Amino acid sequence: MDKRHTLHAIRSSLAQRLSLTLADVACHLPRAVPSRPLTVMGLSFPSPLGIAAGYDRNGLLARRVAALGFGFNEIGSLTADGLAQLEPMSRGEARLGINLTLDARRSAADTCAMLRKAWPHADYLVLNLIGPASAPLLSHAVRLRNLLAALREEHRQLNLEGKRQVPLIAKLRCLPKQVPFLLASMLLDLKFDGLLAAHDPGPPATRERYRAWQDSKQQALACEQIESLRRFCGQGMALISVGGIQTANHLQARMDAGAELVQVHTALLHQGPWLARHLLR
Repeated sequence: MDKRHTLHAIRSSLAQRLSLTLADVACHLPRAVPSRPLTVMGLSFPSPLGIAAGYDRNGLLARRVAALGFGFNEIGSLTADGLAQLEPMSRGEARLGINLTLDARRSAADTCAMLRKAWPHADYLVLNLIGPASAPLLSHAVRLRNLLAALREEHRQLNLEGKRQVPLIAKLRCLPKQVPFLLASMLLDLKFDGLLAAHDPGPPATRERYRAWQDSKQQALACEQIESLRRFCGQGMALISVGGIQTANHLQARMDAGAELVQVHTALLHQGPWLARHLLR
């Protein structure tokens, strides 16, 4: 990593910590927030807008983000070690998702054990297939399908034994001319509850990329991708969209395209903890 990238990484880390601290303080301030309740995957959400994984990685805010207008908060992405270090989650009205790192170096048994540890804490679970640790799995379709099938079966048993339904979804990269239809087909066959489409290529989250998302053509392209996935998946699978949402119009356009839920991350860093109030009006 060159000096420029190192400096950017330091700045991003500081900005992330400051933003999280401000959001933590804001959660304690009494303030009216908009409510747009809905039911998705059998779960009731206070609003369709949530916080993406990577922002509140270790669950500092957890379910308290409902006080800011968010309907859900996805913590992680977590490994087995990260799960072991989690503190008890704070109470609140927002739904809590736990994003799990799928590491190609780990066995299916170890990965199932990780899912088992996360299940009691989560309202929904996410298998992260966009991180570098999972990249080798994407080039081995048989191994990936076997792993996802094992995790789906472990998840089914947990829901039966625990007598509550914790939806299971997978997070997939969804870029121009790279809509993940083959992976979506795999999820449909295995009866996953939802698909989280990530429209951004990932870190580093530069100011240039943030400004690029203000281009209506780029927003329209993300909506086209969601529309394509909705046609392909039908109505039986929930769709969540993340990447580039900065305004109320962006949020509504993704939902009009077929996303039931929408997540934000970088916009929180740029616009502050009251972002949900502006987007949900």
